[in-house]
Amino acid sequence: MKTTPFWHEAAPPREDVGTACPERAEIAVIGSGFTGLSCALALAEAGRDVVVIDKGPPGAGASTRNGGMIGWGHRASMATMAKRYGEERAKLMLTEARVSLEFTTELIQTLPVDALHRKTGRFLGAGSPRHFERLAAWAQNEAPSLDMEAAVVPRAEQGTYISTDLYHGGVYLPQHGGLHPALFHKGLLEAAEAKGAKVVGHCAVDRVEGSDQDWTIRHAQGTTTAKHLVYAGNGYTGGSGGPFNKMARRLIPIPSYIIATEPLGENRVRSLFPQRSMIVETRAQHSYFRPDPWGERILYGGRSSLNVIDEHLSAQRMRDIMLSVFPDLGDVALTHSWRGFIAFTFDGSPHVGQAEGIWYACGYNGSGVAMAPYLGWRLAQKILGTDQGGTGFDPLPFKPQKLYGGNPWFLRVVEMWMKAKDRIEGVQAVRRRS
Repeated sequence: MKTTPFWHEAAPPREDVGTACPERAEIAVIGSGFTGLSCALALAEAGRDVVVIDKGPPGAGASTRNGGMIGWGHRASMATMAKRYGEERAKLMLTEARVSLEFTTELIQTLPVDALHRKTGRFLGAGSPRHFERLAAWAQNEAPSLDMEAAVVPRAEQGTYISTDLYHGGVYLPQHGGLHPALFHKGLLEAAEAKGAKVVGHCAVDRVEGSDQDWTIRHAQGTTTAKHLVYAGNGYTGGSGGPFNKMARRLIPIPSYIIATEPLGENRVRSLFPQRSMIVETRAQHSYFRPDPWGERILYGGRSSLNVIDEHLSAQRMRDIMLSVFPDLGDVALTHSWRGFIAFTFDGSPHVGQAEGIWYACGYNGSGVAMAPYLGWRLAQKILGTDQGGTGFDPLPFKPQKLYGGNPWFLRVVEMWMKAKDRIEGVQAVRRRS
């Protein structure tokens, strides 16, 4: 079993990118994932001198390690946001999710690489009757106000989308889909380079000094000076001892784990996913799973732990969770097990703007495949000063948290609380089989 992403089989990280980091650039973007490359692409298209710097191969972080599901989603509800900011502002913020899906879907079509994007829809499975009631209320009351399509699916009809008895119905989201995230990243990288952006890998940033219009970036190859500095690392801040320690105090890095099964054959996969839809659930494990783009195997992700654990241990736990949905897969071997870090925010919303002179777009709360390229583009428009830079997230405060340095010491307590909440709400416990 490999501990590298299944996605890297078809699109391995490029090791030949940017052997020399320039000494000067107008704009330096730190992080070469979806956010950084989308931002760099837009800046380069506008004729700006931009360099993208990453400590590893471009895209080796979450952008090529995620589940490859593209849709919209927010951790924050309309009711919560309306209470904080008013109903009108809350609607503007939550509508950004739909707009991000439209933007990124259109962007995919312009890239030089086929990302294997398919509009498969997504089924959101309810882990208990109480969860179903909440999902149905959301689909009927909130989704229409945001121009989001959502169909309530009773338990008796969920077999249309997934062959399991575990869930208690759910909601079907027809606008969602799937893609190959590493191929999508490859297309973004090639497009940005074609427009003149310089992308430098294996060049870890040690320290940043200065202020807006006068930055010095100290890295593995020396120094680079720039007028503008962009943080595009999302869940990879480097922690309290890293160069973006203040950004680390704003974000909660959480590992997400994925396994890939051996090839099962198209017929067997189709029997489990009749529409080849993406699947997400409401249980605390927050499983997200799907057929691979070729319909031959299953990719199964989720929270085997909110803390970092070994990929072999996470594979055992993820297999147990998978078998709680598909008990007939007990004979199936695993070929890959890997993890990546996503970034949650304390208010459940993405953020984009400028703080301490550093431009940023981050905090996608597990829904970054559509939102990251979109906010990367919006951020570029802010830097360029165009009238397309505004977003519904602009008024949100994004301050460093007190008593928090970037190490989420509280996650063990959160994990215990989430599991207890599942039990209270009638969710069936996962039986350990390993």
